[in-house]
Amino acid sequence: MVRRCLNCMKEFEIPAGYENERFCCPHCGFVEGTPPAEINHLFPGTILQNRYQIGVVVGFGGFGVTYKAWDRELGITVAIKEYYPAGTVTREPGKSHVIVYEGSHRDDFYKGLDRFLEEARKTAQFEHSQYIVQVKNFFQENNTAYLVMEYLEGISLKEYLKQYKYLDPADAIQITDSVIEALKEMHNAGILHRDIGPGNIFLCGNKVKVIDFGAARLSDEDREVTRSIVLTPGFAPPEQYQSKSKQGPWTDIYALAATLYNMVTGKKPDESTDRVQEDLVPEANKVNPAVSEKLSNAIMKGMAVNPELRFRTVEEFADAIHERTEVDTPKQELKKKKKKRLIQILAVAAVLLVGALIAGIHYMKEYRKTHLKAATISVWVSYGEDAGEEKAKQRFEDITAYFKSNYPQITLEVEYIPEKDYQNRVTEAGKNGKLPAVYMADGLGQAGTSFAEDLDGVYDDLSLSDYYYLEEYKKSDMKSIPMGLDVPVAYVRRGDGIDLSTIEISSFDQLREEPSKGYYISVDSYSMQFNSFKGKYEFKNGLQMDETAKKMISETAESGYAADTAEKAREGFKNGEITYYMADLRELGLFNDMAGIYAVKPIRSGEVTGELCDRWSISAGLGTKERAAAEQLLVSMLTENGQTAMHITNTDAIPINKDVCQEFIRLNEQLSFLEEYMEDLHFLYEDRAEEREASRELQDTVIVRKVKTVQEYLED
Repeated sequence: MVRRCLNCMKEFEIPAGYENERFCCPHCGFVEGTPPAEINHLFPGTILQNRYQIGVVVGFGGFGVTYKAWDRELGITVAIKEYYPAGTVTREPGKSHVIVYEGSHRDDFYKGLDRFLEEARKTAQFEHSQYIVQVKNFFQENNTAYLVMEYLEGISLKEYLKQYKYLDPADAIQITDSVIEALKEMHNAGILHRDIGPGNIFLCGNKVKVIDFGAARLSDEDREVTRSIVLTPGFAPPEQYQSKSKQGPWTDIYALAATLYNMVTGKKPDESTDRVQEDLVPEANKVNPAVSEKLSNAIMKGMAVNPELRFRTVEEFADAIHERTEVDTPKQELKKKKKKRLIQILAVAAVLLVGALIAGIHYMKEYRKTHLKAATISVWVSYGEDAGEEKAKQRFEDITAYFKSNYPQITLEVEYIPEKDYQNRVTEAGKNGKLPAVYMADGLGQAGTSFAEDLDGVYDDLSLSDYYYLEEYKKSDMKSIPMGLDVPVAYVRRGDGIDLSTIEISSFDQLREEPSKGYYISVDSYSMQFNSFKGKYEFKNGLQMDETAKKMISETAESGYAADTAEKAREGFKNGEITYYMADLRELGLFNDMAGIYAVKPIRSGEVTGELCDRWSISAGLGTKERAAAEQLLVSMLTENGQTAMHITNTDAIPINKDVCQEFIRLNEQLSFLEEYMEDLHFLYEDRAEEREASRELQDTVIVRKVKTVQEYLED
């Protein structure tokens, strides 16, 4: 008879007649029947899913236990991670079922269980990666969940570094290169690891793998404002110590740079929160002279406590550590910036002086911009249910931070108003002469500009050629100014014969053809979608459409996904009920919980119709100093700083500023098609509040409830 050792997973022979006896493994010495060191862990020999035979524990922490196990179906050794959060659960010794404590522990357990399964889904999409631990399966059983991974033979970098004072820089860079490749894959998928460090880097033969996605979160730079704080002290940047912060690829770069510092110096960096107060971490080449100055500078830049001074992508970090580019340390960069700022101030002063001599009008414009008189201006900001008030506040604080730092004499009194109440508030305030100085004009229709002032002062202060389509927009509307662009896209679900790497959306008929399971069109994108598919759909004293648009709507009523809300449609998309979710790019952040199961694809049907969005207006009748301050606020929101905060730090729409738009595309590789879009877009310049309201009525009547045909709806 042959048995398998539950420690080394090798087989050994049992003498006939001794089948009920326990033996010592001749290969590793493990004694059969040995209980786990922690009595509430699964006992060796436990069977999961009628497939996996649990072996010994290879590691455990506050949130889970990792076992060595044997996959009886594939005949291989695997690692199985069990969700077992200490302090919230227990189990009877020798039993498998997990018992969850009552009270608040129960809520904590199930929230954590969702996060554990999210980790499994995120890791599963990298099943073919050479640099990320492969997930082979995940499932729920015993009132908890399990993650089945490839079993790695080797040692963690953390254990490896205990054997050496420090590593040769070339060896350290080789290890770092593998982690960079892993992070490239993750960041391209919109995921941050958030716990890169020696403990989560595994050395297995000639391979290096990144493990443990327990702290991973979606990036999108950063739609996810509130996070749990999960980190490794010494390797986590300061933004990770805050439950609300802006995190992106630079967050993982800090951790990787700190790990490289640890490898080449033998010292763990001070905690970043201490470094914010006083940075006493010596440069890497000062600790180990074998580290070149260029490599040392790259490491220190990657470890900058100020996120703005770090590399923005791992590709930039890779170029620097391989000395393909030269960089300054954060201290050197700050010195240069201060010097550059001084030169710029002097240059501006000189220009102003010369300008005053040449043209008094030009001088007064520049003087107004840099010498605003003290004033208080009120601002109204609208927010939707999906975003919420707190997120709206954080976003607007980010957008106006540059303005506030440059114009401390201007006080902003900001009120945040739910989208559902916003139009009535603006209309009522306009009639009563109580509008704020500055307000969001999107979604207001005629009410948005009927009480507004011309924005010639704002347009005059801008170089319109630096912005997409702003010169054309100015001709149609002088009473509002857009801050962003939006375009129609297709969110395409993985699976069912769909190859996300090659699929193109070239016609409306394609949405219904095999292997599609069906489609849904988000009602707020009707005009962009139907016009992009060569129909004509617009609002002029009611909905107007040609036969092509009517046909598309009729077909949607017959075979489209007839959800009465976009939320239900997204849930159907998530569950695999439909293949295509047709919407606009601004909905991208609503897919945060679906990372890895979909891709964003352009519509390649000829002339694509987009819209200008994030419109702002200034109310009529302001005093001179209040109007000057209001105009400068809008100008500031259109500068690179304002646009970066609006559309990159807080991903929302596409930046209208050309330079910031290029950076936006560079940071979001899956949106590279926007470069082509920007050249050929046709825009709907008017505010489409009335059209969207009519579209919702059309959707409910014709597509959801099906009580009328398109023609009957139009005739009524």
